[in-house]
Amino acid sequence: MMSKAIMSNNIQGCKQLFGASLCTAITLVTSSSIAAQVQMAKLNNWRFYPDTKKLEITLSSSKTPQYFYLNEPPRLVVDIPDTQLGKVSTQQNYTGSVQRVRVSQLSANVTRIVLDLAPGSTVDANKVQLQPATRQNPTRWVLRPAIVKVAKQSSNFQQSPKNQQPTTPSYVQLPSTLPPITGLQQQPFVSVPPLNSNNPTPKSSNFNNANSSNPPVPTLPNYPVIEFGQPLPKFPN
Repeated sequence: MMSKAIMSNNIQGCKQLFGASLCTAITLVTSSSIAAQVQMAKLNNWRFYPDTKKLEITLSSSKTPQYFYLNEPPRLVVDIPDTQLGKVSTQQNYTGSVQRVRVSQLSANVTRIVLDLAPGSTVDANKVQLQPATRQNPTRWVLRPAIVKVAKQSSNFQQSPKNQQPTTPSYVQLPSTLPPITGLQQQPFVSVPPLNSNNPTPKSSNFNNANSSNPPVPTLPNYPVIEFGQPLPKFPN
């Protein structure tokens, strides 16, 4: 509050003496000096418990960490603002759902802690807890990540093996020769000549004989020749 009052008085006096443009430059310098007075904390210690999957963070002064989850690969990230990295271990390897814990100085005023999860693991966002150990001492924080296994999707169909050959369909084998038909009288075959045949159908023998025989000659009565002027002869009735 005292810093804000001092800056307000400086701005009013600046406007009266030098004007708005020069007052803006002085205001920026004053704001930078106030920001530089922010107390930086240090990460004094951290410890991870593989059995309970609990991470403890110890700071030199009270700061509020923030966490978020990232995929590919799965990891839980904790950023501590206004904090510098102290003399602590920067990496530890473990067995289980948390394979590694990494600590680094992300920027000049942010320290980052990363929990690398094992493949097939994820975090239940509704159950993650990041709380101070005690309200009276907010410099010590406890992270409970609530790690769970990812459910595998089961396939309802069975994959065929690569070496399996496709099955060929089986066909019914029919006999090459048919058995003779018994119990039926064999009928003679009748050959019918084609309609437009070059060899006409031979005529029957009776028709040929009728054409070859001479037609009958009619017999006329033998009448006598009568000369002109002679009386006509009388014929019997």
